[in-house]
Amino acid sequence: MSAPRRSRVRRSLPLVGATAALGAVLAFAASSATAAPGTPGVMEAPSVVLYEGFEGTVPPATPEFVQTIADYDDGVAPPVPGYVGRSGEVYRADPGWNGQSCNGLIVAGDDVTTVPTASQASECLQSGWNQSRSLAETLGSWAAHPDYPYPAVPRPEPGANHAVSSYTQGESPPGVMAATVVPVTVGHYYTATVDVAQANCWTTNPVNLALRLDDGVSAPVDAFPGPIAACDLPVHQINGNNVGTFPGLTSLLAGSTGIEVALLNTLGGGGGDDNAFDNLALIDTTPQLDAVIAAPPSGDAYPAGQPARLLLTVTNTHLAGSPTVPSGAKPEWSFDLALPAGLVPADDPAIETDCPNGALDVTSASIVGRGSLGPTDVSCSLTLDLVSSGGEYVLDPAAYELTGLLAPAATSVGFAAAPATPDPSPTGGPVLADSGSEPLPALLAGVLAATLGAALIHLSSAARRRRTR
Repeated sequence: MSAPRRSRVRRSLPLVGATAALGAVLAFAASSATAAPGTPGVMEAPSVVLYEGFEGTVPPATPEFVQTIADYDDGVAPPVPGYVGRSGEVYRADPGWNGQSCNGLIVAGDDVTTVPTASQASECLQSGWNQSRSLAETLGSWAAHPDYPYPAVPRPEPGANHAVSSYTQGESPPGVMAATVVPVTVGHYYTATVDVAQANCWTTNPVNLALRLDDGVSAPVDAFPGPIAACDLPVHQINGNNVGTFPGLTSLLAGSTGIEVALLNTLGGGGGDDNAFDNLALIDTTPQLDAVIAAPPSGDAYPAGQPARLLLTVTNTHLAGSPTVPSGAKPEWSFDLALPAGLVPADDPAIETDCPNGALDVTSASIVGRGSLGPTDVSCSLTLDLVSSGGEYVLDPAAYELTGLLAPAATSVGFAAAPATPDPSPTGGPVLADSGSEPLPALLAGVLAATLGAALIHLSSAARRRRTR
């Protein structure tokens, strides 16, 4: 991961006065900065959206009947409805992988020992039926193994475990082995996993299965870097068969409310396809966004105008069953955070990021971030400074518009308003002199004038009295 770097800044930051800021502030009970209660930099497990163990209502195989993954109609026998999952999932499959050549049959180790006579199993020889039942039991034993990556999922005993055959006793063209559409959340990342057991690994016939995700909007992606071939991995051996879980390492950013998850055979052919599959899963691998504002250096609040550092961390999910292994690349996530009025990026927000393609664009009203996580990235971060002239603020989860990220918890910060400055101008009282006059000389002049006037009046009165005598 590269060292933190400065990012592009788009600025439009008008000055906000103390009165306006306080009038529009979002009140919060605590006065100090508090961090979101997440665990930035610690990967969480992905969410399992679909876990299809083919243990929905499956009529037991009989000498006359066996269930197929998809609707089966050969135009001769009565049509047979396909498998329905526990949550109502229905599947499609191409004809070559649905009841032909011992493909697309839902079997268990405890099923009848002879091949059913139903038309959908007519091309399955006894050897293929025996191997398919053995592979289904192998997959059941693998799901009960301590190393299995989904230990909390309830499962039947290995012999009762159902799986889908793809033994190919014949020549089947490339095609879809099983596909279903799963409801998803727009703007989340998804990948897929599947369990595959394979027999006859001593053969040289190639096998190439692929897990494909398609939302009908974006270009489809292959979740596993492929090819999926249980003979080629250092997987477990059970009952003489190779078996393992093939986790998706590439995620699709959902652009619609449904993703088709499909298992395909991309080569076709004959005996080299001697396998069965089980536990098809769709996984939500969306990273977590956390927002943390650093605590003030002293007291419960920042002084007005002092920068408060906001740390935004994007943390990947880990592979199912592997807490230390990231779940793959997450390209082109983004967020748009609407800031509460009065809380703005600093004039120089000192933006830094170590996210691949990371950038922050800021205005007085919002912070827009974007970037990616690389294939092995656990997390990355973006940081900037915020300021205010006073008040308490909350960065609420509802204030974020998110693409490819889970919302953070609320975080808050307080700024102490600057104390009011006294007004130096006079506030009332008598005016002692006109503008430009000195008060004391003017007062003395008035006193002297009054005394001289009184003396002159007294002398004039005395003179009049002498003349009248």
